[in-house]
Amino acid sequence: MKILDSMKNMMMKQASKLVTNVVRNSDVEDLARLLRTLSNLAKEPTKSGLRKLAEGAENHDPMLVNWSNLFKRSNPKVVEKIINNLIINEFAVGEKVRQEKMHEHKVVLPKLAVISPTYACNLNCVGCYAGLYGHKYQLSKEELFSIIRQFNELGIYFFVITGGEPFIYPHLFEMLEEFNDSYFMVYTNGTLMTEEKAKKLAELGNATLSISIEGFEEMTDWRRGKGVFKKIMHAYELLTKYGVIYGASVTATRKNHNLIMSEDFWNFLKDHNVAYVWIYQFMPVGMDPTMDLVPTPEQRFERFKITEKMRLGGDFAFVADFWNHGFLTHGCLAAGSKYLHINAKGYAEPCVFQQFAVDNIREKTILEILKSPFFEAYKKTIPYSNNLFRPCPIIDNPKVFRAMVKKFNAIPQHPGSEKVITELAPEIDKLAEGWKPYADKLWYEKGYAEKYPSKRGIYNYETRMRRYANNEEKLALDKKG
Repeated sequence: MKILDSMKNMMMKQASKLVTNVVRNSDVEDLARLLRTLSNLAKEPTKSGLRKLAEGAENHDPMLVNWSNLFKRSNPKVVEKIINNLIINEFAVGEKVRQEKMHEHKVVLPKLAVISPTYACNLNCVGCYAGLYGHKYQLSKEELFSIIRQFNELGIYFFVITGGEPFIYPHLFEMLEEFNDSYFMVYTNGTLMTEEKAKKLAELGNATLSISIEGFEEMTDWRRGKGVFKKIMHAYELLTKYGVIYGASVTATRKNHNLIMSEDFWNFLKDHNVAYVWIYQFMPVGMDPTMDLVPTPEQRFERFKITEKMRLGGDFAFVADFWNHGFLTHGCLAAGSKYLHINAKGYAEPCVFQQFAVDNIREKTILEILKSPFFEAYKKTIPYSNNLFRPCPIIDNPKVFRAMVKKFNAIPQHPGSEKVITELAPEIDKLAEGWKPYADKLWYEKGYAEKYPSKRGIYNYETRMRRYANNEEKLALDKKG
């Protein structure tokens, strides 16, 4: 792709010496200079994001210092790929290409794509949002590669691989090798890690693993199966040995809430070289969805206190609490606004938790799906509430979700998926009403409304152009408040 190649060559030429310094030395000052250089070459809204990171590094912000220290203990190839593939290709170069393609095709494009190449898994976790299908549903190698190439052509170089268990998928390492200029975050249960795989991941450098863990041994084994916790510890050891960066994916449930609130758990993650932490609130979706493990509104409110403290504290490269950190992403990310999910059946879901779909990659191109009426309806509506502590259409604005599914006759993706909009609807409505007072307290009383103002329609091309045509700086200011 000529546009992309020329941009990459220009940026790499100007940044190559700084990249080398960061890879070799990992000093926060070198990182600051690299981010500053890239911010000068990038376009909005990435320009403002890179500039803010550069300022953080220059001021020795704890999070950026953590990045520097993380790079020092990581394999040089891993650091090189983070800089070249994630920071340069995806954030800096990719944003320019996405802007070009946005105007060419008159559609706002996402920043990343989530792909489940298989639903097969070696575990049977309590309340898993995916189905137990064995190897019944799986993308072929050709289909997976075609999907990634289509996204690359649109300037998208960051992919999240989930499932099922990705390490069961037979073409996982072939994918990493083929797309060595893209960056991948692989969600895994960690039980299939071997010395050979850890070494290969270090050699390739373009993947980080987000390993699911529920707390300490008793809680993790309760949900995931006896012996799983010990296998995760073994995976930590192997990945640390070879300098592969990894994080933790924690499902917040009614049952493990006290663990998540415990500083002991966060210290445990830090002591085991966990670089970043995702907190996902348990969702009543998937096969035979249930409300039993969904955290109470009070627990969600309490959880925000510690996850926000950890996000700002600098002990990790980053911490994100879904859905409590919706103000950082302008609300919902779904339906191509920031991302979408291609499942193992080939269907394009708005997100991994909104398990209803209209289009399939076997019938339409990625661009056609992104421009579809189903996805555009979402993008015109986001954020669904002016309060960005209520970002989710499933548990915070359930009437929106039900309306979208009904209007477009979206197909449920698992047996029982429809329960979230039918028999569970009264309980979900009650949950949303219970959360609203807590969300309003955070939004209006704690100053977030002033700092992160909501702007509806910025993910719809026509609306975006009416507001921000020839004024990218204003877009950046509006989005960050």
